[in-house]
Amino acid sequence: MDEIVYDLLLKSPLGFMLLGTLRTRIIFIEEAAAKRAGGASAPVPASLVESLDRPSVQMDLQRVEGSIAVQFLTGSRPVPVEGIILGFGMYPLPLFGVLNSTEAPPITMQLSFLDATHIGGGIVWQPGTPRQLTFSLLGTQRGFGM
Repeated sequence: MDEIVYDLLLKSPLGFMLLGTLRTRIIFIEEAAAKRAGGASAPVPASLVESLDRPSVQMDLQRVEGSIAVQFLTGSRPVPVEGIILGFGMYPLPLFGVLNSTEAPPITMQLSFLDATHIGGGIVWQPGTPRQLTFSLLGTQRGFGM
């Protein structure tokens, strides 16, 4: 799948603003699980069959990986991130996402999808350290290159 790129505007509580880029790629969990299992499905336990008789809400969970680059914070090297996005099957857009860095420095991001091309949320840079920084985030998706 193609990369989805967002141009970011980060703003600290003191009004300090930074520009950055978030590059993401969705890893479809069902496809990855099917490849690992060799296409064979496991038997369904009786307790699971009983639970299927009850009303439920279907949520979609997809894995996301990518990188974030904010020149002032990351320098010339983007920081790899990975996480999940959640949504409902009947809703055309994901609702919420959580991303964390896979390398130093530690980063935690929470995203909300505002519409088809905009995200909002927040970033905590180096959480739990004396150098912790908090930013609100607004992102605009770049067009897909053809």
